[in-house]
Amino acid sequence: YIQYDPYANAFRVDTSYVFSDAQTQMGRHGYISTWDYELDSGAYFFRLLWTYWKHMPGAAVLREEAVLKAVEQQLNVWETEQWHEEREVVAPGYNRLYRRPAVKPSRPREPWTGFVGLPRDGKGSVTAHTGMVWSAFRPSDDPQQYGFLVPGNMFAVVGLNYVADLATNLWERPELATRAKRMAAQIDEGIRKHAIVEHPTHGRIYAYEVDGLGNHLLMDDANIPSLMSIPYLGYKADAEVYANTRRFILSRDNPTYAESSDGSIRGFGSPHTSAASAHNIWPMAQITQGLSSESVAEKLDLLRQLVATTGGTGVMHESYAPDDPRRFTRAWFAWVNSLFAELVMSMTDKCPASTTPSAASKRGKGG
Repeated sequence: YIQYDPYANAFRVDTSYVFSDAQTQMGRHGYISTWDYELDSGAYFFRLLWTYWKHMPGAAVLREEAVLKAVEQQLNVWETEQWHEEREVVAPGYNRLYRRPAVKPSRPREPWTGFVGLPRDGKGSVTAHTGMVWSAFRPSDDPQQYGFLVPGNMFAVVGLNYVADLATNLWERPELATRAKRMAAQIDEGIRKHAIVEHPTHGRIYAYEVDGLGNHLLMDDANIPSLMSIPYLGYKADAEVYANTRRFILSRDNPTYAESSDGSIRGFGSPHTSAASAHNIWPMAQITQGLSSESVAEKLDLLRQLVATTGGTGVMHESYAPDDPRRFTRAWFAWVNSLFAELVMSMTDKCPASTTPSAASKRGKGG
């Protein structure tokens, strides 16, 4: 799928589906279900490869040429999007199949869906080179306000370290390891230089999005990667800046923060939900808060809140109204239910403390 189009973020199992003209104009064709370029798509791919290797070190599939080609293709995209203003690229096969203009898959205006489009005919707001990787959409599928999604770039650094580990210890490709490490260092430097801003109340915090020109968006979104999830992702953030950011996220200064009238239920949500649910709390946000916390008391309190807010269904939802959990969105949301299980497991000896290369080596696990 990645070789077919590394800019797409969701795929179909085969090409039998017949797309409408409107869907085709949205970039959907062949295997592509949605053409919303998200930075985290590639980072999740790298994490999947590394995690599979740690659990199945002898798996032949990881040595297949198709895997290496997909890794290199994803790196090509990221290197291109480090220079978003300067470089142009056509997703493999797309221009050939449909003879459309050579544009990046960042989706222009779509009157038939209500999507107003990214500025500059889909290229997004103006950015400056920072070393970070540009993307068009957040993990929520919402369009970005500014081109550099900070938690996405943090996850990219982690993913590139996975690639370097695989290239060194599995594929024996030192040049690929060097390439991945170099890009990780460039992104990391961009985060340090451009993603930390001074908040009048909370001090130095991480912005959610920046453009490299001094503009920034201060908020957090429940969908992972988020700023809250930084430790969970395995990114080595500045400890003080992350602590300040965490306090900001869990305060009314964060525009997505919400709590019940009596203050017993607290969390934050996402702009992804409709206006009617704008002040809903996302269980995913509360779970991520627990997974990124070192406090057992905090984890237990979050579990109490999560169990008490299923709206009588016994399962997690996308979001819920803090004063009336029976008003929820998505009756079934597999991602968040899986994360809930992970939170419970994190409080036992059944869940690894971390899934990062450095942590694994400390536990004496080899490749």
